[in-house]
Amino acid sequence: MDLNKENQQREEFRNILYELARSQEKLQDASYRANIYMRLENLYYDPVPDKRFRHFYSDIFSVLAEIKRTPDIGWDINILGQNLGQIRKGYQQKSYANRGEPIDVSDSIKKLYDHVSLDIARMSCSDADELKISGEEAIQNIKNKVNIVSENIKHIEESQKNIGQDQKIIEEAQKNIAQNQKDMENKINDQQKEYITILGIFASVVLAFTAGIAFSTSVLNNIAQSSIYRTILITLMIGLVLANILFGLFFYINKIVNKETKIYPLLLSNIIFVLLIMFTILAWNCGLVEGRNERIHNVLSEQPQK
Repeated sequence: MDLNKENQQREEFRNILYELARSQEKLQDASYRANIYMRLENLYYDPVPDKRFRHFYSDIFSVLAEIKRTPDIGWDINILGQNLGQIRKGYQQKSYANRGEPIDVSDSIKKLYDHVSLDIARMSCSDADELKISGEEAIQNIKNKVNIVSENIKHIEESQKNIGQDQKIIEEAQKNIAQNQKDMENKINDQQKEYITILGIFASVVLAFTAGIAFSTSVLNNIAQSSIYRTILITLMIGLVLANILFGLFFYINKIVNKETKIYPLLLSNIIFVLLIMFTILAWNCGLVEGRNERIHNVLSEQPQK
């Protein structure tokens, strides 16, 4: 819609109302009435129905309020209402468009008269000096107009309710988006922590394995300087410690990644190491290696020398 054209039409609409509020005598002149009819037709009519002008309630109210504020200029809202009534009764389609179709704005004039009459009645009811309304017809007219206003208010309330519901849906969607974003950020932070933890554990695994290998190498280098029992016992203890350390580190990684933990392999390996250690201590106490060496020596000494 062309806003400049609409503003011009609204200005023309207000000027017509101001002019009709001045005097009833001018409206008795046929040429004056014809001029008013022509101005109304130029205002309301358009060959395209969707582009036809529709007056604003706010313009009617502003004009009536201005007339009541400045009665010394010669304006009167009652004169405006009476003149619009005469225009409504006397209007007939006389003008024709270029394509030969008649121009009829009687419906627009009827709505204008209806809306102006309603606002005049409402303003009259608000004045302390004009609370008394004479005639059953005027009272019924006001009731009809109030019903129209009530319907309009009802439609407005329904529209506001729908707007409120839409706003609620938008707020919930924004809340869900914010929550999802927060959950995503927390998930990313947790993943970063898990990655750092896993890298630290792998570094610990490498250090523990390297230290165990170095210690085992040192023990094996000195194997000739200690008894077989001590060497085996130390080796088994080193294996037990390394197995528990490495299993504990990999156990923690498995718990972070797969959320599943099984301790049976550790129990089995610990049982095996403990049994081997006990067997080594028992062999040491019984002197199994020494007895074996002595039996071998006796067998060798009993063989005849060649």
